[in-house]
Amino acid sequence: MGFPRFICSFILFLMLLGDTSFSQIIFKELPGYQSDFSDSVFFDLSETREIIPLNGNWRVYSAKDKEVKKTLVSVPSVFKEDAELVFEKTFNLTKEQVAGYRFKIFFLGLSYYADIVVNNIVIYRHRGGAYPFTVDLPRDILNAGKSNILSVKLSYKLDSENTIPVKQRFLFPESYGGIIKDVYLHLVPNISVAETNFKYSIDSKSKKAQLNIDALVENKDFKDATDSLRTPRDFELVVTVYTPDRSSFVKNKKQTFQLNRNEERHFTNSIELSNPLLWSPGSPLSYHIEISLIRGDELIDKVRKDLSIYFLFSGKENLTLNGQPFVFKGTTYAPSFGANGSLAAMSQMEEDIKLISETGFNSVRFVKSVPHPYYLRLCEKYGLLSFIEIPISYIPADLSTNPNFITRSKNYLSEFIKGYKNFWNFTAIGLGGSYIPGLDEHRSLIEALNAVAKKETGLLTYASFTGFDLPFDINVDLYGVEIIGNSLVKDTTGFNSLLEKLGRGRVFISEATYFVNAGNTSGYVNDFSYEAQAKYFEDFLDAFSGDNTTGYFINTIFDYRGDFASFISGYNKNNIYRIGLIDEDRKTDYLSYKVVKSKLQNAEKVTIPIGTKLDKAPMIFIVVGLALALIIGVLVNSGRKFREDISRALLRPYNFFADIRDQRIISSYHSSLMAIVIAVVMGLMISSILYFLRDNIVFEKIVLSFGSIPLTGIMSYLAWNPFITIIWLSIAFCVSLVVLILVIKIASLFIKNRVYLSSIYFAVVWAFLPIVLLIPAGIILYRLLEANVANLYVYIAIIIFALWVFYRLMKGIYVIFDVASGNVYLYSIVMVVSILAAAVLYYEFKNSLVDYLLLTFKQYNIF
Repeated sequence: MGFPRFICSFILFLMLLGDTSFSQIIFKELPGYQSDFSDSVFFDLSETREIIPLNGNWRVYSAKDKEVKKTLVSVPSVFKEDAELVFEKTFNLTKEQVAGYRFKIFFLGLSYYADIVVNNIVIYRHRGGAYPFTVDLPRDILNAGKSNILSVKLSYKLDSENTIPVKQRFLFPESYGGIIKDVYLHLVPNISVAETNFKYSIDSKSKKAQLNIDALVENKDFKDATDSLRTPRDFELVVTVYTPDRSSFVKNKKQTFQLNRNEERHFTNSIELSNPLLWSPGSPLSYHIEISLIRGDELIDKVRKDLSIYFLFSGKENLTLNGQPFVFKGTTYAPSFGANGSLAAMSQMEEDIKLISETGFNSVRFVKSVPHPYYLRLCEKYGLLSFIEIPISYIPADLSTNPNFITRSKNYLSEFIKGYKNFWNFTAIGLGGSYIPGLDEHRSLIEALNAVAKKETGLLTYASFTGFDLPFDINVDLYGVEIIGNSLVKDTTGFNSLLEKLGRGRVFISEATYFVNAGNTSGYVNDFSYEAQAKYFEDFLDAFSGDNTTGYFINTIFDYRGDFASFISGYNKNNIYRIGLIDEDRKTDYLSYKVVKSKLQNAEKVTIPIGTKLDKAPMIFIVVGLALALIIGVLVNSGRKFREDISRALLRPYNFFADIRDQRIISSYHSSLMAIVIAVVMGLMISSILYFLRDNIVFEKIVLSFGSIPLTGIMSYLAWNPFITIIWLSIAFCVSLVVLILVIKIASLFIKNRVYLSSIYFAVVWAFLPIVLLIPAGIILYRLLEANVANLYVYIAIIIFALWVFYRLMKGIYVIFDVASGNVYLYSIVMVVSILAAAVLYYEFKNSLVDYLLLTFKQYNIF
């Protein structure tokens, strides 16, 4: 069922390559989703501030359709297809609200580009990315007492050069378009505390913390002159710091001042905290701060904030938290909830973060995604250090030095930091991942991004690399190393050398990944099984839980879905990446989860069965090979004439093709049966190679370089279903033979000699005769490759064999055409090269194929 579905999808993809109409777009919504704005601190609510939710039903229509057909769609929601859509929402404001408040629209995330329009006036242009952002809403364009129209003209289409993330995304969660997170209107009084900023320093000797609270107070109360004269201008700013349980206040500072219309005042309140309660994973305590603006007896404005006080420092020798040595014991997390992608209610978000904390982790790295800002609030609540990063990964060298991409990346990072700082604190900011050590182009990109991050925030910065030969002159605070499989666990030489050069306090394992594609087996001796995953993480934690590194992040806590089908993670129709400790349904049944939880909590050891090694070689290769050998044996013994034809076709091909040209008798029955055998042998050979490459990460990245979702899906399906693959490839090769025969027939129209279709048919089939000799090779090919003794020579031999068959085909053509061999060789080679070049150029212009192939070759030192 799977492969026909992929074929249909691929055909549909080609048909829709130029455009996608609105009627074909399917939106995914959260059933029964209710906006939850109960967290007053997160949403900045108080007695003087309020919000107007803009979630719920929006009218949506295509930006390209001349006849506008509007459909109701719930927001937040997501869609998959490339499209340009217009989302419309009406909202009402009273005259009192328009006169007494200032307005901001909060978008917690949309994808990808968007123009924000209010009452037909463009007020903001979002340059792309799913990070949160705010838009000031001018008062003069608003309608009081009647409807206002908010329009979002949204464009979603990822490509290989101009978007972040790029189209070719290795192990990225599914990407969607749409207004994918909450939207609301925030109302603040005209006279208000417009901005706040908190800074603190800790003196470990005196055990005191100095808390500096900066506040900007603005008076935007534009009333007529007579009202303004009668309005008191004396204000009082009161800053109160409460204990974490809010049972009492620590400090209460007051400042009196005057503030005229259209004026603003900056205030800095310095508060000393004795024996401050410091936040830590084991004690996630936060002070509560209230800033009140009072005029007489009237509360004009109030701001509520929570503040966690801690000090994380990365030194050369170690990492310290609040002056004590600290080790990251983290997991990566890509928010994904089955078919709904990252769509989730806040209660679901909290359940995930709570589960991560209860497992025993103390840190979370949000990878390859742009999380809802509420996750950061939850991390602080449950004692987890939060690492967020821009989704830059797997970037070709030429693109890394492209001025437009560098500028786009810097702007993205700046807006990314600004968007999250408006909501909550985070521990460190990541500059991307899968950077190749020693690649100067990647180093230049990291340096440019690091400069922006250090300018925007004083937090730690980090970048993640795919190897140990790291550049030492980049000013990032932390260097992450990505590892896949057992390589580092078995041999830590390269890692230890890196620690000595950079310092133990600056290097951490940013991703430790183990793929599962074999499911449950008898034990961990079977690679890629759940038992092997459990054993891998047990050994990993034994090796890296000490003081020899800054810490680690296990990749990842939950299985999740991606846009591109995975090879190494096993084929499934939903593109589920089985690398998590817990399945995507949040069932904690995996043995690896139990092992990791036990190790993190120092609980009783979980037994991992050793088991017995399973034979991974499918019997179908042997069965099909023997069946083909039997058929050939029957054919060979069916008559002396057929045996003579085989001998002459192999040993004296020129004379044999000349007999075909001269219309000598050739059995069509035997030739047709042999054509079928040839097609099945080719299917058997390619199926064996694909099955061997099914868990090869280099092969996966090569296919990913094409940037084609249907192509990766088809290839993954073929690699993991050898029997079905043999059938479909056999049919495909039969069809290819027919097409080849027709092409040669068309070519024969351009010569003087008359060439019969039957002659072409016999010449093509018998030109491929040597493929029959590969039957024994087809039976043992997978086992031969699995032995990994002479794989390079095997591939070279197959290529040479293919060239021999191609040479025989060209010889057959020029003999039956009765023309000079040079012309046939020339035109044949030109045609083959042209077809290959056309395919490469198509994917190069569409998805920058060559750049991504070169990146893969560079990463794995190929050529």
